[in-house]
Amino acid sequence: MQISWKVEYSLGIAEMDAEHVRMIEMMARLESVDGRPDALRTVGKVINDLVDYVGTHFMHEEDLMEKAGYPHLERHREQHRVFAQKVYDMRSRASLDAHTVHQFLQQWLGEHILKADRDYVPYVQRWLDNRGAEGGLE
Repeated sequence: MQISWKVEYSLGIAEMDAEHVRMIEMMARLESVDGRPDALRTVGKVINDLVDYVGTHFMHEEDLMEKAGYPHLERHREQHRVFAQKVYDMRSRASLDAHTVHQFLQQWLGEHILKADRDYVPYVQRWLDNRGAEGGLE
C-alpha cells in the first residue's frame, strides 16, 4: 500500500500537518526501491533522514502539548521515545529491506497520527485560539 498524505491525517494544526507531510514524503521514497541495486543505500538514507527529523518533529509537538496543558503528555512522550528508538535500531541493522521498513512506518502512521495525535488536538487548538485572542502571547 502506498504511503501518501491523506486528508484524514490532517490534524488542523498547520505546523504539525506540515511536519507530518514531510515525514510521509520521506517514507514514500521506500515504495519503489525493492529489487533496485541501490535499495539498501536508499533505505539507509531514509532511515537516517527520519532519525534526524523525528527528533525535531517530536520536540515541536511535545512543546505544543506542554504549552497547551495536555494531560497525557508523558504517555505521548513515551510513544515518541519508543518510535525513535525503533527507527534508530533499524539504522544500526546491517541489512534492511524496504518492505519491512515501509510496513513499520505505515503502521506508525495508522497508530500514531490517526489515534494518539488526534487526542491532543482539542487542547492545542484551544491554546492556539486563546493565544491568538490574547495578541499572540505565549
